[in-house]
Amino acid sequence: MQMRLHHIILILAFFIIIISAEEQIKDLEEINIAWQADGKVSASIENRPLEKVLQSLSALEKWQILVEPGLKLNVTTRFKNLSQTEALRRLLADVNFVIIPSKNKNSRMLVYQTSSDKAIKRVIPKKLTTTKTKEIIDERIKNELLVTLDPKSGINIETLASQLGAKIKGKIDGLDIYQLEFENESDAEKARLQLDQNDGVTAVDDNFTINKPIALDPVNLPAPPLNLRPSSADTDGVIVGLIDSSVQKNGTQVAGFLLPEISLFNSSLDKPNELNHGTSMAETILRGLSASLEGTEETSVKILPVDVYGKADSTSTFDVARGVQAAIEGGADIISLSLGSDHQNNLLKSVIQAGNKEGVLFLAAAGNEPTGLPVYPAAHSEVIGVTALNKNGQRVASYANNASFVEVAAPGVGVTVLNNQTYFGTGTSFSTAYTAGIAAGISSSQGIPMNQVRNTITNNMKPPKNGP
Repeated sequence: MQMRLHHIILILAFFIIIISAEEQIKDLEEINIAWQADGKVSASIENRPLEKVLQSLSALEKWQILVEPGLKLNVTTRFKNLSQTEALRRLLADVNFVIIPSKNKNSRMLVYQTSSDKAIKRVIPKKLTTTKTKEIIDERIKNELLVTLDPKSGINIETLASQLGAKIKGKIDGLDIYQLEFENESDAEKARLQLDQNDGVTAVDDNFTINKPIALDPVNLPAPPLNLRPSSADTDGVIVGLIDSSVQKNGTQVAGFLLPEISLFNSSLDKPNELNHGTSMAETILRGLSASLEGTEETSVKILPVDVYGKADSTSTFDVARGVQAAIEGGADIISLSLGSDHQNNLLKSVIQAGNKEGVLFLAAAGNEPTGLPVYPAAHSEVIGVTALNKNGQRVASYANNASFVEVAAPGVGVTVLNNQTYFGTGTSFSTAYTAGIAAGISSSQGIPMNQVRNTITNNMKPPKNGP
């Protein structure tokens, strides 16, 4: 099994090298670098040419930048609130650089691969289209509380909400969990104090926003074939619950593998010519599944899409918990969460723990910032935290989190086809979905329970010890 999983990783790692070598990633004008007044730097850059990144740095008028001619590589990095020195190290991680101070004019920055003497080509500044980074952060929703009631308490939630001056915004059926909305933060904090004194209330949690992942880039390359087809037999197979945005059917390769989608909202995002993140995760699951089946082209594995975003640019930990519960009730054997938050939420943890006791296998993204800090739900012990490998599969990718909770590393790349257009993206989202596909393949082909699937994956797909 170890040899087989190693072979799976090499297959996709080879494809990453091909994609990178082609240099046909769409060149967006916007480079998201925010140089703040206090000297802190934030950035979100996805497969942008080094030349464009250097132009953006030059536009800050801090340095006269000289670069070694012929340097052809792309930059992918995500970070926030780093010092200038650390930010430059992250932005220029794949090359060497040195800053030569000057008293009378801008300091010079020499960027090179082999020798600083070869940094002779001046980078012409280009005006930035934006000075703010679209921060991929999560924030506490200050006027909301998530309340869990003791089912034996006999408390009427409508009466309780009225007494607290709150509106019941949402609930998780069967678990006595409610989302209460208040007029303002002050009212919410007063209510928290009252709820903490109520013996019929088992938990009071904050709710946090979780922003939607970055969109994928279209590329002028054909996607590798998906050598997989749904089983013609009417049999019950492994179900992978996908907690994400809506999964598109028309113009994709995933339609035949989908169960009816569960949406937490009245409407889902449906733009025929724009790829949804959920669609890319569904195809990545199938590619992991295909690679794990050793030539088998037919599968009974199905994907259960659960849309927790709707048409919004963000979701919340409460809605993710609702989505997880819906997937469990929908029969999911494996649940893939290509999302995360810096904040632990006991409500989401309790829903995952309940699913884990029922034998559900959970996988979640470790995060696209190498902070070494926990990201939830990946950091929960009931969840397999998945990080991304770099291009050659020998190290963890420079942008990926490799904290102590991370148990698995997989290729952090994905290709998706929508209406005959191929899209390309990187990140731990893809690593997670790909691993979920591998888990489904192991379970469906070997007929083993999910605890054994977990052991197989965590024993054979451990992150490299040498790190990025």
